[in-house]
Amino acid sequence: MKMPARISCLIALAVSAGCASGARRIGTVLPDDPRWARDGNKRIAYVGELRQPENVGIEHGFFSRVWRLLAGVGESEELYRPYAIALARDGRLAVADPGRRAVHLYDPKAGDYRRIGTDLAYPVAVAFAGETLIVADADKHLLRAYGREAEPVSLPVKVPALQRPGGLAVDEARKILFVTDSAAHAVYALPFGGGEGRKLSGRGGDDGQFNFPTHVAVDKDGRLYVCDAMNFRVQIFDSDLRFVRAFGRLGDGMGDLPRPKGLAVDREGHVIVVEGYFDVIQVFDGQGTLLGIFGGTGIAKGRFYLPGGAASDGRYLYVADTFNARVQVFDLEQGAAP
Repeated sequence: MKMPARISCLIALAVSAGCASGARRIGTVLPDDPRWARDGNKRIAYVGELRQPENVGIEHGFFSRVWRLLAGVGESEELYRPYAIALARDGRLAVADPGRRAVHLYDPKAGDYRRIGTDLAYPVAVAFAGETLIVADADKHLLRAYGREAEPVSLPVKVPALQRPGGLAVDEARKILFVTDSAAHAVYALPFGGGEGRKLSGRGGDDGQFNFPTHVAVDKDGRLYVCDAMNFRVQIFDSDLRFVRAFGRLGDGMGDLPRPKGLAVDREGHVIVVEGYFDVIQVFDGQGTLLGIFGGTGIAKGRFYLPGGAASDGRYLYVADTFNARVQVFDLEQGAAP
């Protein structure tokens, strides 16, 4: 079954509710029937979008708003080319925005927003390790770490020389930071505390080899998922970094991955892959069987334009809709279909 040139959006989206200072806040909206699971048990619901701090309830006082307007600060707080997303257990959210050479750090519970950017050139990946935010800077070939107040802190791992870091993921239970090095065709597993890490590498198309690996994700059982971009597939490794399986191929059919980008895993083990060529999200089971697709090219809710990274807290999915200058949020467990 061939995929249309630009797949039609499979989600019916309702009008978002709630406004704050002229900007829509994230608030749950129910679609008509956007089921994606093969057995019909799941629906996916559009929740909202993030473009600026006000969208997550972070407000500025009157005088602060006036000063920001005069100083031109407000524009720099808006997403421009969001590419990667990280979620902290305490509710904080970080968005790497290489278009602004910055990382946006949101703390909705504290009502706090920080913009990290003075020492970054091209941030492409973010991950939380406890209270520490780790950022991969592709152009500077390094990782940086920041504390809760966005202050520079020491990295919790010993980092090897990197050619072009492309993706980050943290296994908090096992205290490991995973880093992809796209130019070196390698994935590093770096233990917290500075011990010696492990390296998966070797350019090629065989099991366990890579061809420009980019985004990476880890599930609750320690399985590692790697976007093997120029092999047009996702590779899965167990918690001991042994190859388990791979899925995907170059093509224009449903389930093909001509331009795989962000990865996320929900709490039921579904693998969510951002497909940048078709501007869609593809959902697979743990065996690599396609369960469903949603999205399509456009600016409307639930559509994408060259999307990048993704993150999930198990239930909610966050997608960096890069060239629409926003992060879209979806509920993966809206409920059982009637």
